[in-house]
Amino acid sequence: MRTRTKGAAVTDVLLYDALPDTLRTAIDHAYDRTLCPKCDGGRSRERSLSIRQAEDGVLKLKCFRASCGWFALSMTDPDARLQTKRLKPPSVYREDILPLQNRRNATLSNTLVLDYKCSVLLANDHGWGQNERGDTLIMPVRGPYGDLRGHVTRTFDTPKRCYTYKATAQPWLDHWTMGDMRSETTVIVEDCISALRLSGLGYNAAALLGTSITTEQAKEIQACYGQRPIYLALDRDAFEKALHLTRKHSHILTMKPVCLDEDIKNMEHDNDIHKLFAHG
Repeated sequence: MRTRTKGAAVTDVLLYDALPDTLRTAIDHAYDRTLCPKCDGGRSRERSLSIRQAEDGVLKLKCFRASCGWFALSMTDPDARLQTKRLKPPSVYREDILPLQNRRNATLSNTLVLDYKCSVLLANDHGWGQNERGDTLIMPVRGPYGDLRGHVTRTFDTPKRCYTYKATAQPWLDHWTMGDMRSETTVIVEDCISALRLSGLGYNAAALLGTSITTEQAKEIQACYGQRPIYLALDRDAFEKALHLTRKHSHILTMKPVCLDEDIKNMEHDNDIHKLFAHG
């Protein structure tokens, strides 16, 4: 990647692995001068390239030969990646979140077809609440150890309106884990309400909050649940996508795609859900 500021020379921005072997060797040995990879020091092979390393791992490479003047930035972090897409500002939910009123707890339980006390207990434990007007369900998105990653909102009444507030660089997954994750089976679903339904039945669950799985999400799922059977249970119309995602990420984790006839959060009988994952 190359950048230019007005009136300044071109600056190359390079990943560490993109640097020549000789330059990486000089950096690894903490040399402050070496041969420039652009001009090779000219006829005299002058060690004209200055290497300066900041505390944050940023490398500044500058050739002081007047006829060259190459300047570049790099990183010593081997996991650094060159991001060329424009960064989007975070979307943070900032309104007050109030405890669910009794009538909204009832609405939630009716939506879930789940035991009233169980659904209320789990939802409250996860931090679910409502807005001040009482017309919207506020659902925190949490990591595997309870860290807050953002929120999803959903209106109680029709027409249903859903909004997403992603406020972290962590993988966008909503985890519902059973204690220390000792549940034998983990189910990956699309939405957090289905994840709550599964959690109430004793499963580890993680909501994708969509129908895609990124590499970062796949790695986190593997790190959290990789020693257990993992099912990918997307809606029926996304089953072909589930098959594709299973193959795409097979080098990271093993998932068993499940074709649903009905959304898990709407399934009336618990045994029908258990049958889906009976061969884990």
